[in-house]
Amino acid sequence: MRVALMCNYPVNPGVVPGGVTAVAHYLVRGLTRVSDVDLHVVCCQTDVVEDAEVERDGATVHFLATTGRFAQLLDERIERRKIAQVVRRIRPDLVHSEGLGLPTAAVRDSGLPHGVTLHGITWKEASIHHPSWIKELRGKIRAKRHLDQIRWADNVFITSGYAAQMLPAGKEYRQFVINNPIGEEIFAIRNEPTAPHVLVVGGTRHRKDPMTAIRAFEEATRDLPEATMHVLGPSSGTPFDREIADYITSRALDDRVKILGLVSDEVLHQEYARATLLLLTSIEETAPVALGESHAVGIPAVGTDAGGIPWMIRDGETGFVRPIGDVGGLAERVRVLLSDHNLRNRLAANARRVGEEEYSLDRIARKTVEAWETILRG
Repeated sequence: MRVALMCNYPVNPGVVPGGVTAVAHYLVRGLTRVSDVDLHVVCCQTDVVEDAEVERDGATVHFLATTGRFAQLLDERIERRKIAQVVRRIRPDLVHSEGLGLPTAAVRDSGLPHGVTLHGITWKEASIHHPSWIKELRGKIRAKRHLDQIRWADNVFITSGYAAQMLPAGKEYRQFVINNPIGEEIFAIRNEPTAPHVLVVGGTRHRKDPMTAIRAFEEATRDLPEATMHVLGPSSGTPFDREIADYITSRALDDRVKILGLVSDEVLHQEYARATLLLLTSIEETAPVALGESHAVGIPAVGTDAGGIPWMIRDGETGFVRPIGDVGGLAERVRVLLSDHNLRNRLAANARRVGEEEYSLDRIARKTVEAWETILRG
């Protein structure tokens, strides 16, 4: 079976940005271990400097450059033509997109048997007020396009029960429920916290609501001055970043709360090794990769009831779930996990067990290939 996987893919193998890119990174490595799969990865993204074809992770990766300038305005015609040329040369049996947008547009253009993984509910995200009116407008335009794409798709891969609930009404989809995979290097991390340390993965983007995370940490650790918190992930690229930095300084938290931005895999693994808990205060999520990774490592999580988070955190078993924006409730659960070592260790063991059962790379890869075989038979 020859498959063309449309996705964003790490240009630098040592720095995996997270999110859908991390999913593709892990999935490719698992898929290429399944016999009879000839995998081609096709990615057209702004951080590619020039077109290149490389062998990586057991697959043939086709990196295609784009400036991204006016791409959405022009319906990404230039990018879609470049991808179509590669697809015609590959001659795949099936094409699959990881996420809506350009990957799904390319899948649709091909006219071949297809699968589409729904990673983000952009039409829900578009209803959330954004501090940048330009980004809010772009989000609404993107959501309209994504709704059109998902209404077109026949074979939809679902990463959480929440995503299944958010599919547009009026159409019968063939659904394949498959979790996001987690790589073996994450499972190999030994989590041994030596001091109270809270980890936030998701950056300072508005949707992740990092301000609530900072406030909850501040309230939870008033009697734990040795506790620290690190925020990993991309910045929002808006004045919101400055607002967060100013708040940290105004509250004299500079020595305890650090905004690290995008980090290398090595630093990410170090953070997972020392984290007492993962804190997710998002106002919208589908199936956050960080939650799968925290389960794989054996780190309890405290999260909001946003989107797919309550589908992944088993409240009272692998972590705790509190309402969106509930600073006091989140702080109370963070405080408990930082101070009650027996409870923390019990939830950590449960998280590790769930991680092994539900997020292992080989299991997810096999389920994906079985789904593709079903599509081709149909």
